[in-house]
Amino acid sequence: MPARRSLVLSVAAVGLLACSATGRAAGADSDGLIVLLEPVPPFSYQDADGRPAGYAVELMQELLRRCRLKSTIEFNSWTRIYQRALIQPRVLVVSMARLEEREASFFWLGPTAARRVYLYRLKSRPDVRVPTLEAAKAYKIAVIRDDAAERDLLARGFELDNHLDRSPDHAAMLRKLYAGRNELAALNSTVAAASVAQFGYDFNLIEPLVKLSEARLYMALSRSSDEALYDRLQRAWEGMKRDGTVAAIAARHPYVSLPD
Repeated sequence: MPARRSLVLSVAAVGLLACSATGRAAGADSDGLIVLLEPVPPFSYQDADGRPAGYAVELMQELLRRCRLKSTIEFNSWTRIYQRALIQPRVLVVSMARLEEREASFFWLGPTAARRVYLYRLKSRPDVRVPTLEAAKAYKIAVIRDDAAERDLLARGFELDNHLDRSPDHAAMLRKLYAGRNELAALNSTVAAASVAQFGYDFNLIEPLVKLSEARLYMALSRSSDEALYDRLQRAWEGMKRDGTVAAIAARHPYVSLPD
């Protein structure tokens, strides 16, 4: 076996042993974790056989495998995911923007990916002109309720109902944009093409006009969880970064950009 490969395997083994030792100290795993997923490819979605798939799902599966943790996986709207993670212990959200207002509410694992949000319009609407973000206040913007993009717009002086039209999920938001009910939509450029295609729309019919924000995505563990559980997951995550697992999983998902 080549020396380099031996070193990688040794690092991985150390990570597994450290995680297992931490787990024994923390006690039994009878409750496991509740993993909450939003249907947003390429991060998390259901494949043709109905199984969870995507970049963030693969990270989560490897993380829990190393920690020998069982899980119950559920798909839901972002609003329900976020509210549940705020109040229920042992809940893991596989992909969440790390915002200042959320900082104290979660334990953070990552960063897992870069997140760049733009305001998109239909190419058939050249009358919708947004040379600056401030100019977007002249139009109705589709957003997802409680999403980081909505929070960014609210912080910049945009108002609910007046400027922003809230939707529970990407399916509803895209439906409004393509039907012309909203002139703009706030979309993460990483998920835009995959999400649009998933819901049966043509990505080539829309275009980004102005950048809204840039942030990093993380896995988030509910703050009401035992801190020993977070320490256990954190050690496994650090091992995944050291041995190249995170980079290898990202390489299988061309839409995903790792943070700088």
